Amino acid sequence: MTTAEEEIFTFVKSWNDSFMRNESETYFTYIHDDLTLFIPSCPYRIEGKSDDKEEFDWSLSKSRTKVHLFQEMQPHIQLYGDTAVVTYHNRGAYGPDGNEQFYYFKETNVLIKENEKWKIAHIHTSKSL
Repeated sequence: MTTAEEEIFTFVKSWNDSFMRNESETYFTYIHDDLTLFIPSCPYRIEGKSDDKEEFDWSLSKSRTKVHLFQEMQPHIQLYGDTAVVTYHNRGAYGPDGNEQFYYFKETNVLIKENEKWKIAHIHTSKSL
């Protein structure tokens, strides 16, 4: 990876690490206010950081989406000025303690750089077969 690609992957890895630790407040510091999001459990596009955070926090409070493991695999980074596209496979374990389920996903993150800081503006996650 180039230095710029390493910077971007370090950012994404730190964001995902906060996800794995179930740290909502830290997780959402990486997210742009105008976030759009596609996830397998939702039949429509989620729009805006506040709507995503509301559902995220509710799910964590019920332990439905408690994260026990999250690993990025085969990251690929494409950099276009102040925009980056990061794709990777991930695997993780989610759910209440003692009843975790293991899942495999494909993920795309679109990052934009504003005021010299990266933010995640779009996330698309789909289940792997």
